[in-house]
Amino acid sequence: MSPTVRSAATVVLLRDGIDGLETFLLRRVSSMAFAPNMHVFPGGRLDDIDFATPITVTGADQELLAARASADVDELRALYACAVRETREEAGIELGTIACDGTLQVDVDEFPIVDHWVTPEFEPRRYDVRFFAAMITGDDARLTTTEAGEALWVRPPDALAALAAGDMPMLAPTESVLRWLSGFTGASQAILAGAEREVRPLLPRRLTGDDGRETWAFVDDRTGEVLLMPVDAPHTRESDGRPMGAP
Repeated sequence: MSPTVRSAATVVLLRDGIDGLETFLLRRVSSMAFAPNMHVFPGGRLDDIDFATPITVTGADQELLAARASADVDELRALYACAVRETREEAGIELGTIACDGTLQVDVDEFPIVDHWVTPEFEPRRYDVRFFAAMITGDDARLTTTEAGEALWVRPPDALAALAAGDMPMLAPTESVLRWLSGFTGASQAILAGAEREVRPLLPRRLTGDDGRETWAFVDDRTGEVLLMPVDAPHTRESDGRPMGAP
């Protein structure tokens, strides 16, 4: 049986650097039970506190936005609350605003959902992760969690070059988002494009054809629809950060 899939949120922080668009990555410590040593965006799984957080989501019809997140409205609000909480805990950045009555307020035009990935079925720990994006200014983001040992701002093409050189290990979803970001010159451009981007719950799945050949595809996790095939197999196991096929 495949393990329970836990909902999670991760935040792609963006800023305009001297040489172009930059994003914020953390390198997880080696003792983490999931994705040790991997470079990741700030984020984590939904907790009960996220469902209890009073929050107002503005800028879009919530039913349509929930459908974009493959969630119901209650989970959508909890995902935004989780994204804000995890960014505060891991990067020291406050996203959204707090109203006089203590309600968290987020504007989806400034904080769009830009991607959605689901951990492959063979992994012992699985997460259903929505990727949010947010633009900030200055150097306020910093390492504020013991779950990571390093934090850095980096241009997406430079991060991908470091991955290719073996110097910046990361999981396939992080790599995919960085490749998407590499097409933009500025943070506001990426935010606007992200709000219009098609978002489907991408599940990498190994399929066996009638001839016995195996290939990988991206399928819609909710419907099983094959969205793209063939695709590269995941290069790294999410659970332990080791290459696919390693013992």
